Amino acid sequence: MSLPESKTIAAVATPPGYGGIGVIRLSGAESLALTRRLLTRGEDLSFVPQQAALYHLINPETGLSIDEAVITYFRAPNSFTGEDVVEISCHGSPVVLAEVLRHLTSFGAGLAQPGEFSLRAFLNRRIDLSQAEAIKDLIHAETTAQARIAARQLRGELSGQLAPIKASLVDLIVHFESTVEFVEDDLDPLDLKRFIARLDQAIDAITRLTSSYQVGRLIRAGVRVALVGRPNVGKSSVFNGLLGRDRAIVTPVPGTTRDTLSESFVVEGVPVDLVDTAGIRETTDLVERIGVERTHTAISEADLVMAVVDASAPLTGEEIDLLDRCGAKLYLLNKSDLAPEIPHETLEELARKGPLLRISALTGQGFDDLKQWIFDQITFGGPTQIEGAIITNVRHYTALEEALTALRQARQDLVSGFTEEVALANLHQALGSLGIITGETLMSDIINQIFSTFCIGK
Repeated sequence: MSLPESKTIAAVATPPGYGGIGVIRLSGAESLALTRRLLTRGEDLSFVPQQAALYHLINPETGLSIDEAVITYFRAPNSFTGEDVVEISCHGSPVVLAEVLRHLTSFGAGLAQPGEFSLRAFLNRRIDLSQAEAIKDLIHAETTAQARIAARQLRGELSGQLAPIKASLVDLIVHFESTVEFVEDDLDPLDLKRFIARLDQAIDAITRLTSSYQVGRLIRAGVRVALVGRPNVGKSSVFNGLLGRDRAIVTPVPGTTRDTLSESFVVEGVPVDLVDTAGIRETTDLVERIGVERTHTAISEADLVMAVVDASAPLTGEEIDLLDRCGAKLYLLNKSDLAPEIPHETLEELARKGPLLRISALTGQGFDDLKQWIFDQITFGGPTQIEGAIITNVRHYTALEEALTALRQARQDLVSGFTEEVALANLHQALGSLGIITGETLMSDIINQIFSTFCIGK
């Protein structure tokens, strides 16, 4: 895939609205020439690459001043796109930016399409496809964990993990193709054990990457956590305590919460979508019954379910039956600041269902431990699980799974005694699937779909 034309493009690269600075970016061979047409003739227009300088922007039609701007020139290939790039930093007025952009387009610059600067960087081999996607992820990151993972991918961490795997597959392919092509030559016989071991190494490395997706998808999209329990056990108070603000209405009246309520908060940089649910009980009240039905829906849609129990009151048979059916991963013994009345045998029964945590929504007791437990569940063991290369993109995960399937089949072919030629097809398939992630295997529809989702100016 190559650029359809080398026309110089321009766009506002900062968000819409008012701000201290607004940046217009140009990329292409005419970037510098078009910029010079906006400047006062008496100024030094030599433009030292990678050095910012202050200039006066002039309306070429009237000769009147438009703005003072800091202009930076990046000479090809030492720029983001690999082409000549000019960045014009004006005052952040939409009117000023629109006027500057209008003049640039009247000089012949084309308006950049969404993601076109990043597309040119990719096509000019300044970044690979996974790094291009990381740019979008970094821009749209809402938590520190999302930003940290995107920044690592932008630096090429995923590409670096895939490089030795692809190199190993290329070596195997070259050897097998040589064996097939020059069978009459006296080549060394296939060392079956050695080549299977190399395939196993590749399979293990890709498996480690695919296994990280169960964490990565939660960090990217967030985890949905539902609070369930009978009425008046303090679910809404726990909900407010985790959010750090009074979001849900709390009263001593059982059944105050009659519908699900959802809010987001962040635990150690990971987004959590917390759902407060209506208390589950048998009721003839139509509105409350609908709320109970929605609670069951929330349970089925949650990634994690936490059951709230009133530690100051005995459990009823109905409540024990509820706890059996809700599939909770953690049992929160709320109101632990009061004298507990739950019988010891009941506590033992709860402990058999899952871990218990004593908390108090009134005093805040246990909430730090609760947040840590949620984080550990998301990351399957804590921060060490998100420090290495991690897959957050479903496209990457799908390509890795396809590569795994092909490699396992190639291994089976060799173990079963098939010729190298049979295994070659699957090795090529695996290499192509890995190439889809970084862009060596180009598919126009995928490329266009990815970059069309970028914002204009990137």
